Amino acid sequence: MNKLLSVSALTLALTACGGGSSTDKKPDAEATKNTAPTLSGSLTLSTKALESANLVVDIKDEQNDSVTTTIIDKPQWLSVTTSSNQVTFNAEPSLFEVANHSFTVEVSDGKASNQYTLTVNVAENRAAWQPIELSNNEVIGNWQSSDGSVQLVFASEDAGVIAQNGELSRFEWSNPDVIALNTQAIDCLHECNQQALLEMEVLAKRDDAIRVELFNVSTDKGEVVTLYKSNAEFSSEYYADVDQSSFHSVNYLSTTGEESYFEVSLASYIPTASGSTTSYTYADFSATLEGKALKINSDTLVTTQNTKQLSNLGHEVDVAFDLNLIDAEVIAQFDDFLVLKLRHVLTYKDESAQNIINESTELAEALLEKTSISALRKLTPVTVPELTVGKSYTGRLNNKNSDTGEGLTFRYVPTFFTITAADTATVTFNTPKSTDSFKWHYNLDNNGETVKVMGNGLETSLQFFTQPDGKMIMARERNKEQRQARLGYEFIEVVDDSSITLDDYKHLFSYLRQNYTSSSQKIYWYINDDGKGSFYYADQYGLENRADFTPSSYWQLEADNSISFAMMSQCPNAVDYASCKDEVLANQEVAYSSLFNFKILAKDGNKYLFDRLFWQSTYAYSERELKESIFQNSYWFGIEK
Repeated sequence: MNKLLSVSALTLALTACGGGSSTDKKPDAEATKNTAPTLSGSLTLSTKALESANLVVDIKDEQNDSVTTTIIDKPQWLSVTTSSNQVTFNAEPSLFEVANHSFTVEVSDGKASNQYTLTVNVAENRAAWQPIELSNNEVIGNWQSSDGSVQLVFASEDAGVIAQNGELSRFEWSNPDVIALNTQAIDCLHECNQQALLEMEVLAKRDDAIRVELFNVSTDKGEVVTLYKSNAEFSSEYYADVDQSSFHSVNYLSTTGEESYFEVSLASYIPTASGSTTSYTYADFSATLEGKALKINSDTLVTTQNTKQLSNLGHEVDVAFDLNLIDAEVIAQFDDFLVLKLRHVLTYKDESAQNIINESTELAEALLEKTSISALRKLTPVTVPELTVGKSYTGRLNNKNSDTGEGLTFRYVPTFFTITAADTATVTFNTPKSTDSFKWHYNLDNNGETVKVMGNGLETSLQFFTQPDGKMIMARERNKEQRQARLGYEFIEVVDDSSITLDDYKHLFSYLRQNYTSSSQKIYWYINDDGKGSFYYADQYGLENRADFTPSSYWQLEADNSISFAMMSQCPNAVDYASCKDEVLANQEVAYSSLFNFKILAKDGNKYLFDRLFWQSTYAYSERELKESIFQNSYWFGIEK
């Protein structure tokens, strides 16, 4: 607690005695005029943490009055004394006081006063450090620096989330003698690559804070920071997942008794007979907040998955597993993000299946109860942005299947739309098979807060949000018959076709979504000058030299400055894209064939947003005919080189 410290400087008051005259005289005006006391000398005190230092200055009062010296809002580690017309300031700062401080010093004789600024500079004192150990229970919780540049959530005994200057990462942690944090991509759940190894050495602690050195072993750099316990009350907010994707779940935490809803990633997997794993990505649920607990209202079954397992007789058999949520709770809510903890368990759908398979050690481990830590980024509702006629924007207006009536089905519709009039939007469907296209038109009713969209069997409303980095998301209204959380898309103005050149495609790209990256492999996209390349090339993580890659496709630049691919394996007689495409379309005897088209929608530094159009022809054995389908999605690519 800050205290107000006052010290009196007593001086000898001299009284002049007169005599002889009985005549009263008026007092001398100059003699009765009072002036405020003054301090002289430098009012700057410099020291180190855990060391004591003094500063002595002179004090003077012209009338020799009793003087009081006060440090306003004085901390406990700073004191002041007065003796023989001198004032002594004493500082005994701890490690928590490392900073440059300014205090107001007031000197008063009771009738007039002066104020001065005392500067106390407290430097770091590494020689005096004596690191201390904290138990796991002391570490677990939420911490942040005073300026919010470092925010830490130790959510469980071994996992958490860290935000450094707004950059989110997950981490696994241990606490042998120094707290070690192995950080990973925030959207990675399984077989994650290490981003950095951080060591957090605790230098001092008190009830509400710890002073730590956060040292990045990977870069050999560190910082000393005070972390304060954070126990803020929750507030109702919208959130989006943190995936590197063009589409997002839009989630809502309600603290007023309304239904909260979430779609979050779970760290669950099933080892299979071949040694690979099947991962589950999302749990979609609604809940009511009770304290920190989220009381789940919806079905707790996340999914049922069929896998190949090795039987007791040594052959593969189909075995189904259920993944169920046990419970969920809110762990932390900071200004820009929310952290949830979910418990879940994987079980045999049919318990008797356990008796017929050879349950591996890996599978037994996967069947244990698991905990997932999920971070969500805050969304702020905003008014409808300007929708300019003639411009195109990213986002899917409709996600239903569309049958052209000519044997072609659009399984996933285009991921961008064009404003064709003040109250109309148009979605154009293309196919790499031909130059033919057809269009869907939608009526728009913009009230400034939301946009109502109607047409082609769709009636919904769009709401817009901004993320902490300023990027915008367009979210469709909630439809609980389809999912608990809302579906949102990154809302970006599409670049004009004429601004795209072949050089834009000549980078070595990689898919940024985590399900395209593992601990050892990454999926690459590239084109070579000889008309060959690959739109899906799996190879070692971190490669930069495409000369070592083996092309799998022919490519061609189209009139709209997009790139089309045809796979070499489907056209053994071809020499380029055109001849490969002709061979693919002419062959009606194969059970499967495909063509691909990629187009740049947006650029953000070294990240490009690509629209991917995937045409495939598959033989439907039950109907004894070929069926054509188109799948259209957009992906963020990162430039590797």
